Amino acid sequence: MSTNKNTPSPDAVSAPRRSLLRGLSLGTLAGGSGLSLVLNGCGGGSSSGPEHFSTDTAGKAAGVSEMAVATGTEVVVQARKVQWVAGRNPSAINAWVYVQSTQAASTAVLPSHMGPTFNYRRAEAAKITWRNDLPANPSNPKVLAEPPTSPPLTLDICGNVQTQSDVGTVIHMHGARVAPGSDGWPLTPLGFKGNPYGFAVSQQFTYPNQQRGAMLWYHDHALDRTGKHVHAGLCGVYFIRDAADDLILSAIGGAAQEMLCVMQDRHLSADGLSIDFSKGIPTAAGFERPEFLGSEIFVNGRPSPSTSLTRRTFRLRLLNASNARTYALALVDLDALNARTGRLWYSDCLRVIGADGGLVSRSVPLASTESLVIAPGQRRDVLMDLSKLPVAVKNLRLVNIALMPEQGVLAEPGAVGIFSDYASTVFVPSSDRFTLADADLYAWLNGTQADSKLAKVLTLSVTGGAIAAVTTSPTAAAIDRVLAAYANDDDFVWNGTALTPKTGAVFGANRLVLLTGNTAGREVNDAPNNVSNWSDVQIMEMAGGTPTATDPSWPFQFNIDLNTKTNPAAGSVMSPTAPRQYKMARKTFFSKVTNPDITATKVYPAIHAPTIIAKAGTYERWYVANIGNNLPLVANPAEPPDMHPFHIHLVSSVVTRRWVMDTNGNFVAKTSPAVDLDRTARQDTVRIESNELVEILVYYPPGFVGDYVYHCHLLEHEDMCMMSHFKVIA
Repeated sequence: MSTNKNTPSPDAVSAPRRSLLRGLSLGTLAGGSGLSLVLNGCGGGSSSGPEHFSTDTAGKAAGVSEMAVATGTEVVVQARKVQWVAGRNPSAINAWVYVQSTQAASTAVLPSHMGPTFNYRRAEAAKITWRNDLPANPSNPKVLAEPPTSPPLTLDICGNVQTQSDVGTVIHMHGARVAPGSDGWPLTPLGFKGNPYGFAVSQQFTYPNQQRGAMLWYHDHALDRTGKHVHAGLCGVYFIRDAADDLILSAIGGAAQEMLCVMQDRHLSADGLSIDFSKGIPTAAGFERPEFLGSEIFVNGRPSPSTSLTRRTFRLRLLNASNARTYALALVDLDALNARTGRLWYSDCLRVIGADGGLVSRSVPLASTESLVIAPGQRRDVLMDLSKLPVAVKNLRLVNIALMPEQGVLAEPGAVGIFSDYASTVFVPSSDRFTLADADLYAWLNGTQADSKLAKVLTLSVTGGAIAAVTTSPTAAAIDRVLAAYANDDDFVWNGTALTPKTGAVFGANRLVLLTGNTAGREVNDAPNNVSNWSDVQIMEMAGGTPTATDPSWPFQFNIDLNTKTNPAAGSVMSPTAPRQYKMARKTFFSKVTNPDITATKVYPAIHAPTIIAKAGTYERWYVANIGNNLPLVANPAEPPDMHPFHIHLVSSVVTRRWVMDTNGNFVAKTSPAVDLDRTARQDTVRIESNELVEILVYYPPGFVGDYVYHCHLLEHEDMCMMSHFKVIA
């Protein structure tokens, strides 16, 4: 927490196609798809030839180089110390990276710190052996070495709850339906060679890929060290492809029209040789902040990316793999911005067709001045149609406008970036044409303000003149026909208005989870754990029943049935003058708050018994509130809670309702813009803004039982004990 901050389910296509994406390379553009259709494009050519993110011969980043593509259904991937071209060719080890064992030797200089990109067909099972080749710390052989980008920090980031030492790596396939043994349980890491805890150095995980086509991603999930490990480079992308995916690619001209964009903010060292984790966590008095925030945006492991594109439709596969930064993406005309005249904004080139859990049931177009908000851990599938751009538009930039304008212009690099809510965080243009009313926003975009690099995501040089509306881009209606045809191929069914459970669906208990923060805690007695106060950032699970003197309670202005186990009623707003009282079921991951370190006991502490026990094949409503831990519960405009991206392992979920708390403590119904995809998208990571309560419809897929975790996906918050776990039974 920031402090002191001013169709068919069996796949119709069976042939493996694992090299569908050539890393980042766009390759040579394919010809027309045979569809004489035009997407409802922005504003309103044809050329072919190699089009790609480029890097100059000196190794200095002019763009983004191609990433490795994994091959085979049985693969060995190693976590290694490597050299990668951060800004220019390195002189020493400067990253930890997942590398396929058949790829370049560890002595090679890698063009990207992203792990290999995987492509599998739906229901094509994969077996991946993950191996930890990272060494022990030379000065302390009981723990893992420090990442090359991260010297030890003295900042206490876990409040009252004690952290555990870094003793290994944990691989998690984010968004995958997998058995617990292949999910990445934080207490069973891959240890370093010769570790004294008996942890295996390698393990084979099985990924059934029995789920809708989607963009997943894999990353380290080490207990209390996820932020540092992912920053060092331990992450990559994993695609599941299916028949619907094939039709989308065919409609836009083939796989060469697909662009992978993994966004991470970083601090590039002054010499350009490495990135710096400690610089992104200021610890000076008056501005302590546990979350890592960088000063510029890297795409696919490289800074300042640029590419040349023809006036056709491209499919952007967007992933926010940042530790803590949320992006609001929009398209701006750089020439008009520099000329200070004419139309600037072209976000109406963008149309959302998918999210974490695959394709949505109906595409969602953006307005010209609208932005697409993507929180850490989230993915978005977007069509970008350049076919109807005016001929004069030749230089576009995908920009980030989540710049916290209410704080004004900040001189300290990285001081902006922790998202609280849309209204206070996103610098929304007032017009799609140049206007002096937006002068502050233009100052961010054109590089005249501190942290202007945080506005720059991807620069696009648009080539070719105006072209006839043939064989270049599908219509929105044609895309929507594909989406609708495959809307019913999963656990949620599209009924024309919303995603709903199938007829005869079985519901389990409702759940109430509080995401709390801020330092104004209240004193309570948590008798089972002998705890007298809250930690700074954490998750609390609430239960129904009558509070007692020894069983702590929490008054909450929302009536949720937490006692009925079968088909309980949906929640409803209550008056703040007569809130319902809830008991605390649990507030810790371990059974105790204070525990001896693993280096002393050689084993991790016992975990808290799960209080959320669900049945496979059932639905539940989760009510998740992002509130400060102050009483009475009222919104605090002076220091609102940070936004928390809420990620539940294993499951897909749909946001069905939202409420926001006003300054009087009343919950008021909230309607999100269509582009946020509430009630229309299957997600595994849900953005929960400041003082917001969200109703999430969760589905536990059949055949998967055991223990799984859920947590905030601001990685430093996850490392600060903002993580809990649940059990699924048959």
